[in-house]
Amino acid sequence: MTVYKTIELVSTSEKHWGDALQKGYEEAKKTLRGIRTIQTVKFDVKVKEDTDTLIYRIRFRVNFEMEK
Repeated sequence: MTVYKTIELVSTSEKHWGDALQKGYEEAKKTLRGIRTIQTVKFDVKVKEDTDTLIYRIRFRVNFEMEK
C-alpha cells in the first residue's frame, strides 16, 4: 500500500510566476522525497510601492509519497 501526503506552499520571484514555481520546487525537494505532482492553486502579484517592484507569488500544492 502506498500513502501520499499533500502540502501547500507559497513561493515568490521578481521575474515571473514560472520562476517562483521553479524556486519553490527546488526548495521543496531539499526536504521532501518522492514528489509526484505539483498543482497550482493561486497566482497573484504583490507591489512593493517603495521600490516600484512587482513580486510574483504562486501558491501550489505538492503531493509526495510517505516513507514507510
